[in-house]
Amino acid sequence: MLYIRPGVVTLQSMPVEIDITQRLSTIADATLEIVAADGIDGVSIRAVAKRIGGSTTLVTNYLPTREALLLNAIEHAIQAWGQELGQSIEGSAGRERLAAVARWACSTTGNDQVLRRLFMEILGRGGPESASVQALRRDSRISRDLLAGAAGDAGAADPAFAADILHLVLRGFYVSSLEDPERWNSDRVGPLIDRLVGLLTAPPD
Repeated sequence: MLYIRPGVVTLQSMPVEIDITQRLSTIADATLEIVAADGIDGVSIRAVAKRIGGSTTLVTNYLPTREALLLNAIEHAIQAWGQELGQSIEGSAGRERLAAVARWACSTTGNDQVLRRLFMEILGRGGPESASVQALRRDSRISRDLLAGAAGDAGAADPAFAADILHLVLRGFYVSSLEDPERWNSDRVGPLIDRLVGLLTAPPD
């Protein structure tokens, strides 16, 4: 803040307001960049602090542990995916809405592959009480329920069955896209998903 007295101009420092949401987003982005470059083993408080150009306290003031770092990255990814999905299905209804949900789920653009690799490693290493594992489990159940709702709107004879099939197929795709990304990508899988949606929502004979 600037103060002016006769013949004197002084500056008095004021506390800098920090956007906590933006800071957590920056930390999440840095965490994913490390995962992309070095894998999950490269993630540490020190590595994230170095990536964002600050001291470790710049991280620990908000996220005091490595587990908290990973959970923060997961929560930001899930939030971003929710916004993307909302945009993808906006204005669609019926069978097209179900197909749009399923096609979005098999995307291989942006940082999808990095996130799936991170999620798989967390699920493989984390115990059932891990906050990160629990967050992924919650998201999985929400995604399956979203498919069930969309299947019901699409006129599927058995929405729960349709949702279970699509959920398992899409989860299997996540693994396949990591095993052989050149073969299993959204361009190839998209038409398969459309065909499967058609079969699951076809009127009974």
